[in-house]
Amino acid sequence: MIARFALGCALAWCIAAAALSSAATLRVGPGDKFDRPSAAFAAAQDGDVIEIADGTYTGDVAIIKTNRLTIRGMGKDRAKLPAAGKDAGGKAIWVTAGSDITIENIEFSGARVADKNGAGIRAEGANLTLRNCRFYDCEDGILGGKGRMLIEHCEFDHCGPVADPATHSLYIGAECTKLTFQYNYSTFAIQGHLLKTRAAENWILYNRLSDEQGTGSAVADFPNGGYVVMVGNVLQKGANAQNTRVIAYGMEGIKYDRNALYVVNNTMVYENRRPGAFFVIAQNAPAGFVPIIRNNLCVGKIPLTNIAKFDGAGNVLLQILAEASFVDAAKYDYHLKAGSPAIGKGIAAGKAGDVDLTPVFQYVHPHDDENRPAVQPLDAGAFGFEAKANGS
Repeated sequence: MIARFALGCALAWCIAAAALSSAATLRVGPGDKFDRPSAAFAAAQDGDVIEIADGTYTGDVAIIKTNRLTIRGMGKDRAKLPAAGKDAGGKAIWVTAGSDITIENIEFSGARVADKNGAGIRAEGANLTLRNCRFYDCEDGILGGKGRMLIEHCEFDHCGPVADPATHSLYIGAECTKLTFQYNYSTFAIQGHLLKTRAAENWILYNRLSDEQGTGSAVADFPNGGYVVMVGNVLQKGANAQNTRVIAYGMEGIKYDRNALYVVNNTMVYENRRPGAFFVIAQNAPAGFVPIIRNNLCVGKIPLTNIAKFDGAGNVLLQILAEASFVDAAKYDYHLKAGSPAIGKGIAAGKAGDVDLTPVFQYVHPHDDENRPAVQPLDAGAFGFEAKANGS
């Protein structure tokens, strides 16, 4: 059995090596073989790498059908893809129809289509990875999703302008089996949510989701429940937002057999004046549903949750911003200053299954991360206090 396993591994390695050796790098830009990304996509074979030079590729929309592509903007600035009134298949600037595609360092803007559901990226193939991308002024930043999705170090700004049916900064569909969303910045939604996901499993880690002056709706919405883990996020409900939801779970009915909600070491600020709000609201919860809501720093004149039974130790609830001792609340910098009532108030974060939920990173603006100060007991909220970093 051991020999058979070794032979199988050797054969798999040889197949992978052969695939890598046959992969090509296609370059896009002035003086290169391809003058626009869509031309490179049309020529690409499975497993190729497409490198796009800095520049603006106006109206260069595309349906990407090839599998295992790596598409990356090169240079200091992102390669820019303004829609300029164009769309691929009536859906998006780029439609990722192939599977296992990775897209890095690209900016998508101005996506509009006839049915008012235009996306920067329409994710139709399985297993999409996005890194260091920006979505600006799109009806949906990202729409869809299938299989596993990894979205990290990305920015979503001024998206979601359509009211009915609503569009969102990003809207992950029910065919996504697992979403990992980390180190991102979503802000200033016009009508819809900063994050909406129907994925069966969601890991929302170390992001900043802040309305600021936006006029959108929910901050983080999980309309069909599922398995949700939120650790180390900054969540801000702005004064101009159209509804009261910060974290919303199950509002459109539970669709999954596996349902859980872990809300651990987040900083949540509520600056809206509408009544009837909660930092965490759940509806349609199945029997035996007991969320874990621990070590959160919540600022605002609203209750923590509407859920009757939950594990809620280690939370710090404050009424007004001045009580929190933030570094610069007016600029949404919620790092702690010396004397903050959140310092040392956390408890053991616990686990989600076998995964330790103790925060080890913290968000760095915009869309980056750093190691969180390793202090015990834990500070409540998304940031660990560090005297040197705060000049205290």
